[in-house]
Amino acid sequence: MMQTAGNKAKVFVVIPNKNGTAHLSYSLPSLEKSTYPNYSIILIDDYSTDDSVNFVGVHYPCAKVLTNNRKKGFAGAVNTGIAYALERGADYIAVFNSDIKVIPNWMELAIDVFDAQPNAGLVGYTEIPKENESLFYGVKELKDNVEYKNVKGLPGCLYLCPASVFRHIGLFDEKYYMYGEDNDFFHRLMKAGYIIIQTNVPVWHYGEGTSNNKFFTTWLAYRNALRFSIKNETIWQVVRMILALFNQGCNPFLRKKTCNPVSKRMRRYNILVGFILVIAAILWNMFHIISTIKLHFMYNKHKHHKMRVV
Repeated sequence: MMQTAGNKAKVFVVIPNKNGTAHLSYSLPSLEKSTYPNYSIILIDDYSTDDSVNFVGVHYPCAKVLTNNRKKGFAGAVNTGIAYALERGADYIAVFNSDIKVIPNWMELAIDVFDAQPNAGLVGYTEIPKENESLFYGVKELKDNVEYKNVKGLPGCLYLCPASVFRHIGLFDEKYYMYGEDNDFFHRLMKAGYIIIQTNVPVWHYGEGTSNNKFFTTWLAYRNALRFSIKNETIWQVVRMILALFNQGCNPFLRKKTCNPVSKRMRRYNILVGFILVIAAILWNMFHIISTIKLHFMYNKHKHHKMRVV
């Protein structure tokens, strides 16, 4: 997989936004300190009702703002930005959440990894939760001591991907709306023969900064976990996923892992609400079972060919 070498490679930073003024007020200043010389910022607004579009226009006129005319969710907003970047000759595309902070040389460090690992389809970072912000600020600028390893998944708040990968395997599955679309993309990427690499380069993440409706995000977490399993796994794995969801939502002896954002999201409510969420997730997926199974067979039949999923 050949990419433009060094700082000649064009990076498009895709930022989905939904009523995110409070978060953009710290994420964009952090991004603006990036030392890589050849990048563009694309902010995709997903039908916001706050002042975020005007805020970006006034304070960050260098950012290109695209607006969706209807709510498309995180996956749909990211797809809008990726399509825009591909049309303009991007070499790399960064998916950049609006509620994160980065160190100045985060882009070039990832590009160096791509240069060293030609089979890499995705390079990600080490997530620092908002409770540990001091750890993020305590990290000195990384230069030659970047460490990385092969993984099966990454924190979805920030990663860098060659444009050629999107052209090969397609974009994000918008049916997820929000949560799970990244895991689905990672799975397809590895099926196509790429590897995923996580670095020790830190990124601070507020978490759930794009949504104020915590119940909705929890519902999506349950719904989409089951959809991913139906779409990508065997029937026995689907059964195991259903049991795992009941365990997450209804097991009174299961302790919530406060350092794990997924655990915190799925153990947000009591056992009764957890049970209702699992049942609702099953019913939603039964209603959409035909379209999901079609994707399952299409994907497994053509896993090494270009597929555009929108």
